[in-house]
Amino acid sequence: MWNEVLRLHQQETPKCTGLLSWDLASEERRGLGSRMGLRCTKCTYSSRRYNLYEEVDTKSPGRKAAKINYGLQVGLSQTPVGNDGMRKILLCTNTPPPARRSLQKASNKVLPLIQNINEADMSDRCRRLVDVNTLRGNESPHAIPVQCDGMYNNPLYSGVGETPFQPATQTVYSFAENVTSKHQIIKMVTKNKICSKHGHLLDEGSRDHQCTPGVCGANLPMHHTIGDEFTWAREGMAELLCEDGLEVREVTTDPDSSAGRAADSLYKDGLLENKPCHYIDTRHLSESIRKAIKRDQRLLEIMPKRTKAEKTKLLHNFALDAVDRCTAEINQAHALYAGDADKIKNKLSYTKHAVVKCYTGDHALCKKHSLVCKGRVNNNWVRKSSYLGQNFSIPSSDENETMLHACFSKRLSPAVLDKTIKNSNSQKVESFNRTLRRSLPRNVTFTRNFAGRAHSAAHSCNNGPGSSLRGLCAGLLMAEMADLQVSTWKL
Repeated sequence: MWNEVLRLHQQETPKCTGLLSWDLASEERRGLGSRMGLRCTKCTYSSRRYNLYEEVDTKSPGRKAAKINYGLQVGLSQTPVGNDGMRKILLCTNTPPPARRSLQKASNKVLPLIQNINEADMSDRCRRLVDVNTLRGNESPHAIPVQCDGMYNNPLYSGVGETPFQPATQTVYSFAENVTSKHQIIKMVTKNKICSKHGHLLDEGSRDHQCTPGVCGANLPMHHTIGDEFTWAREGMAELLCEDGLEVREVTTDPDSSAGRAADSLYKDGLLENKPCHYIDTRHLSESIRKAIKRDQRLLEIMPKRTKAEKTKLLHNFALDAVDRCTAEINQAHALYAGDADKIKNKLSYTKHAVVKCYTGDHALCKKHSLVCKGRVNNNWVRKSSYLGQNFSIPSSDENETMLHACFSKRLSPAVLDKTIKNSNSQKVESFNRTLRRSLPRNVTFTRNFAGRAHSAAHSCNNGPGSSLRGLCAGLLMAEMADLQVSTWKL
């Protein structure tokens, strides 16, 4: 720009000795980009406007978008800040902010492209999982174990007794693979009840959604139950099968999830070759057992303390220690027997009796059957406990041991071990829900671009924050170039 304007200025007024400076009066803002020319400080020369930004090659009619505006939307999609929040930030820095309509138009263009990019990325990861299973020598490389969980924009229980509808209006149900240690997000089901054009899906006297596809992000009628995890899990597993060719072999979920029934329904309908196994998340199960022990009034009575307050505090500590003891025994059994289910269950059937005796002060069985307690007077689990005192001991009696057996059977019984024999959990999808909160905070409701922000969070979770931003920005330009090439080929 400067070289061209200097030459044109010299050609038009060769005897002018004025200097060229920015023509601020002619500045034209296009989002965060600017178009500006130069003018002479002495003569009347004024150049045409030049783009001070890089343009995006696209087939869309009209002027081309600025890359900086596309990059802005990519960055906003992975932060809690929306377009209005970004305008406030720019105003505070004394920078002219883009118009609200301009930012929204860019969002409507960029976020659907981000969704397409992430879906292609997740499909590519699914193909890699088949390669991993093939290299491992699995007989069915297309059968994989998964973990899944759902997240809502509002807690489902927050409107109990106040409204006949569930208070949540948006949900993301995500699936992560349990084939590799990375536990990548491979599928998401997004449901949104809010129409960005009308505010909701239900017109008076009608349940039909009249918006043109692509105009809003709503894909669920208001009368539908948003907490229908059975339907969302079935839909996600069916998409994995039809679109990516992956058959769900194992499902790890919360104890109260209906994803296991969804997998069974696909098997009963003939869509899955083998009946999938449903496993319970060990972390959620341990937390449920801990709470159950804390509420057990019979255990409260046998705590070796004098006052009720002291007994209550000791019972809470005992609940923490009991859960840790069970977890430690199970982890050691998995390490000792390399995940052999029969050997693990056989060993832990004896361990449960040793654990009960251990808390009553008798450590004789621990020497033979416990995997974490040495069974010595000065070297045993209770003495080294972080929660219980060194002299902790529940009075030994048949009734007390029966209560302790019932307590530890909640985690060490054969039926429970069958549900947790893989020792797997849903920590990855739980942590992904926290990543979703970064892109979809509770205090901001994104209606039209809800799905795009959810997919941006998944892309960040799979690729890492820095690589994700770089990949999305490059992917947007490639997507626009691909559209341009297709348009040119058609012409």
